[in-house]
Amino acid sequence: MAAHTEERHHAAPRCLLRLHDEAQGELRLAGVGAWLEFEHEAQRWGVPVEISREDLQKLVEHSTEVMEREKHRLLHANDWQRWGRRGGLATLRRYGVDWFALLALKRWGRISAEDLAASRFLR
Repeated sequence: MAAHTEERHHAAPRCLLRLHDEAQGELRLAGVGAWLEFEHEAQRWGVPVEISREDLQKLVEHSTEVMEREKHRLLHANDWQRWGRRGGLATLRRYGVDWFALLALKRWGRISAEDLAASRFLR
């Protein structure tokens, strides 16, 4: 299998680290939204909610597995939309409307992966 067709999968996703950090910061400010999001995601992945940051980092690192790209993407097929919402407008500002329009065209089969990759060099 060629290296470019492999991706790293984390059975305990890396996003839990950021969510844990946000939850801890918000708890100090007496908020609950970030904590609830961390709790929901941790339960989804079978991670103890009361885990320390250090233990969570070890869990994420040790859950890494290299697998074929398509298998990895199939495993996360239901996760991309949820994870994408977290990026929200910050992601849109970072990459721009034109990039998202190209992604939509790729998804709908109107441009190829090569066209999408070539457009990165035109930006």
